Amino acid sequence: MIKQQIPTGTWSTSLSFCFSLLLAHGQEPDREAARETQEEAGKPLIAAAAPPKGGDMLKLINGDHLAGLLQSFHYPGNTVWHRSDIEEPFEFKSESVNEILLGDRVKTKPYTPERITLRLNNGDLFSGTWESLNEDFLSVNTPFAGQLNIPRNRWQWTVFHHADATYLYEGPSGMDGWTVGEVNTAELEGGEWAYRNGAFYALKAASIARPIGMPDRMRLEFDMEWKGSLNLAVALYTDYLQPVSLAEKDAEPDFGGFYSLQLTSYAVNVLMVKQKQPLQYLGMTQTPVFRQATKAHVDVRTNKADNSISLLVNGKMVKRWVDRGGFAGEGKGIRLVHQGQGALRLSNLRIQAWDGRFETPPSNRPQATKDLLTMRNGDKLVGMLTGSVEEKIQFKIGETTTEIAFDKVEKVELGGVPEALNPLRQGEVKANLTGGGTLQFLVESIQGDTMQGKSEVYGPVSMHLPAFERLDFQRVSSTEKP
Repeated sequence: MIKQQIPTGTWSTSLSFCFSLLLAHGQEPDREAARETQEEAGKPLIAAAAPPKGGDMLKLINGDHLAGLLQSFHYPGNTVWHRSDIEEPFEFKSESVNEILLGDRVKTKPYTPERITLRLNNGDLFSGTWESLNEDFLSVNTPFAGQLNIPRNRWQWTVFHHADATYLYEGPSGMDGWTVGEVNTAELEGGEWAYRNGAFYALKAASIARPIGMPDRMRLEFDMEWKGSLNLAVALYTDYLQPVSLAEKDAEPDFGGFYSLQLTSYAVNVLMVKQKQPLQYLGMTQTPVFRQATKAHVDVRTNKADNSISLLVNGKMVKRWVDRGGFAGEGKGIRLVHQGQGALRLSNLRIQAWDGRFETPPSNRPQATKDLLTMRNGDKLVGMLTGSVEEKIQFKIGETTTEIAFDKVEKVELGGVPEALNPLRQGEVKANLTGGGTLQFLVESIQGDTMQGKSEVYGPVSMHLPAFERLDFQRVSSTEKP
């Protein structure tokens, strides 16, 4: 039996939690589908598998995978690759490269707090520091490329981060402070979470836990990417750092009550778990987003005052659970258990105190004729964003221009900036940043820690390769070339 978050049932061995739910509702689980999922989990996986420690992983367009170290890349031209089992580096055509997963690299640039997250109309999403704004350009200092000048008609919205939003935990940055638990299964071989380049990876059943000091009102966020069947259990407000077999929970060492948030490809559910008490299912709901995608941003909010746990996925509310018997979480820690189906990657894990307010996510407003500024106190202003000076936004309402300090602004959404419909260019990549965010640009060369590229938004740019974790090349067929 997988230790942690497996509900009781008539099966003596463990499949995924979703099959247990089907069984509980009188439906026969698909054993063949379960076997296929396990077989799929064993296939090479560049999107959710960790690169070798200290190295990179490369996927070719023919499906081959190479572990080693990227030495250089030129497009058009050749890629130079080094493997430890081959004496000399070898090269091949860069057109044959499909994806590069970058391993750990020394971050040589000093860290500076990123004050904003910005979305461009070509889909780019990244964080940086607001430098200046005039009628033509927004200048942003970024950790991956230094200063970028973004044309006003190419960015859609920005969200401001504030120094008082301190995180109880932000990472991962390694295994320090985490307790690795032993997961025993009857059918699946247990494993451990692995850390690489700002993310946790699990290819087998695995548990990891940490005491956080969770407040009464808490917000937990993370990004996840999976291959095969999603089956993650998140223990909230736990005082026990080892995985718990729910079928045999009363025989486990003493632990306090906690909540188990179950995220699967088919449904989400919350269980209240206490020793000497029956498991309490707070309610299940279908999750089409987990069936239709392979990655998502998860946002969990808890509030002891109203006994609630809320789940948002990609900024949208999925379900709010209320424990009518009172809040049962007795601990201050978190436990993450991958339950052995498929492969899973977790990154950008953040935990902080929450003010109890649900924010409205920023939106794209291509039909709007005016800009929208939302204050931190919830007030909304409609007008025109005209500039900035000394960490103050200049916002014009009617004939009056008002200066508003960054610390008072939550977000700005521009009007009249439609999505870009530019044709895909051969050699472009969709690049994932290590701290979260994505970019699309043309890669011209990579040499050492420097990547030269060209964006159709901000032009030629020199980028810091250690700021990236994955480069996914966009291949265009001969009939699709612009």
